[in-house]
Amino acid sequence: MNPRLLFLATLALVGVGCRTTSTNVPPNLGTAVVVRATPNAAWCVKDLGRLCGYVVRFETPGSTRNTYYSVRNEHQQELGIVDVEGRAWRYRAHVREPEWLGTGTVRSGARAILGASEAARLDETPLDALVSGR
Repeated sequence: MNPRLLFLATLALVGVGCRTTSTNVPPNLGTAVVVRATPNAAWCVKDLGRLCGYVVRFETPGSTRNTYYSVRNEHQQELGIVDVEGRAWRYRAHVREPEWLGTGTVRSGARAILGASEAARLDETPLDALVSGR
């Protein structure tokens, strides 16, 4: 076999086997700190006698600064949060950043996220009732 033809065939095979990959890393990833929060209280949101969702309080042990309230629909799907400053944020499908709805109480934030009326109230419920679906 011609050495020149062999060289070109080898070069063609090497070119087929090459691929390029790229990786994106968020800025300051090395300084990120993992914070674990655990649920410690829950409420049913009832609007005119109808269950329309839940609020679950999450807190980092030893720090009230990292407290937030998860607002969920009646199927336990998280729709948004109310942070420690009282800001209500609603998640939207296919949107990267949550929508800020306003600032106020946890009750007013939960009502805004769930689309409940002014008559909606929060009734405390045991955490294990959320897990078991009772």
